[in-house]
Amino acid sequence: MDVIKYVIVVFLFFNSCNADKDSKTEKEYPDVDIFWMQFVKAMENNEVNFLVKNSLDTVSCFDCNIDLNNEVNYFDAKSIFQNHMNKIMHLKSLSKKEYLVSEVDSNLMKIVYNVKTPKAPEGGYSLIFSLIKKDGKYFFQGMMVQ
Repeated sequence: MDVIKYVIVVFLFFNSCNADKDSKTEKEYPDVDIFWMQFVKAMENNEVNFLVKNSLDTVSCFDCNIDLNNEVNYFDAKSIFQNHMNKIMHLKSLSKKEYLVSEVDSNLMKIVYNVKTPKAPEGGYSLIFSLIKKDGKYFFQGMMVQ
């Protein structure tokens, strides 16, 4: 009987640990999630003014291949949102895709989408967006593919 109680307690403990692990993003970074969902909506609706207002003046777009003659990875925010939104978003829609939030340090957050595709050598890739926190507010810093 004691063995059964032990097994049940262990099961409940590990099950609760997994539940916390799955919902870590929501519990630890609700302000990031709120900002990011607003930013994604603005990208999908092509709301350039909102995007520029909530981005650094210069944003990075690694692997965007915008200027094939030069390996330029940093762009004026307004210009890239007006002319290359598809390169920044990389996917047609982000709003219904799952993502993870990773804190690099107290002022740098990464939003990571794991994209599965048979076209990628390993069957998928990571789409990573960076946010910088300045004066208590998040700003979009850039995008990269890994």
